Amino acid sequence: MGHGPCPGPAGVSIGAAADYVGVSVETLRAWQRRYGVGASAVTPGGHRRYTFDDLVRLRTVRDLVEAGESTAVAVRTVQGPRRAPVVPEPDVSAARKLAAVCMELDGHAARHLVGALLAAEGVVRTWETLVRPAFTTLERLPLPAARTVGAEHLLSHVVLGTLGARVGREPRDRSAVVLACAPAEQHELPMAVLAAALAERAVRGTLLGSRTPAATLLAAAGMPGSTRIVLYAHLPVDDPEGAIRMLPDPAAVIAAGPAWDAVPLDAAVRVCNDVASCLAAIGTG
Repeated sequence: MGHGPCPGPAGVSIGAAADYVGVSVETLRAWQRRYGVGASAVTPGGHRRYTFDDLVRLRTVRDLVEAGESTAVAVRTVQGPRRAPVVPEPDVSAARKLAAVCMELDGHAARHLVGALLAAEGVVRTWETLVRPAFTTLERLPLPAARTVGAEHLLSHVVLGTLGARVGREPRDRSAVVLACAPAEQHELPMAVLAAALAERAVRGTLLGSRTPAATLLAAAGMPGSTRIVLYAHLPVDDPEGAIRMLPDPAAVIAAGPAWDAVPLDAAVRVCNDVASCLAAIGTG
């Protein structure tokens, strides 16, 4: 007995594809719109249809995302290296070592590991090849949360402190990219990393941090020097599009983080799922 849809010459509908891939119809539409991965066949009536190869690619994207990859990296993996920007490959051994010293609550050793790569390779490579994989390693340890949460907090503080000690080049102009978190989002570390990457590129970044109130976002958008607003959301939040919908210029908004994948947004809003993609969306990649 077969399992899943059996695409004919014209493929299957988006509903059947969603059932097979194991995601919502909205998520498939978001992946097609934002990352260019999805249905490759079109009926004479203009309806998209998913071929067998499409379904295999999409199932692989879903598996990679569930394994901890960002959607953008997962899509680049199934589509090949032609899609830019390319995220650096992680150094698995170094990431495991960093996770290990954090499990031992050795802040000095953790600062040394992060600081050394940061000085040699810069912010993006340090984040993508060392810090993010170390967080993934900690999250996957078969241990109670009571054992790992301290290590995760230590790693967060080490990264924030190490980045804060760096001084970027003098910004080229007075305009600034506003970096904020959705009103209910507590995780501000990715935006702190993006702020440091912008500083390396002589771009002024204004970091508003976690749980940025919607009214604050609106006020920031109205400031004369605000050129872009990056709004980060990692976990699903109530009314996730509300904070973006109230902003006056969708084209100036970049929605960052995996929480936006299944959210219907204005077509002018750009979406990114890693630091390299955000830099490219801002125009500094």
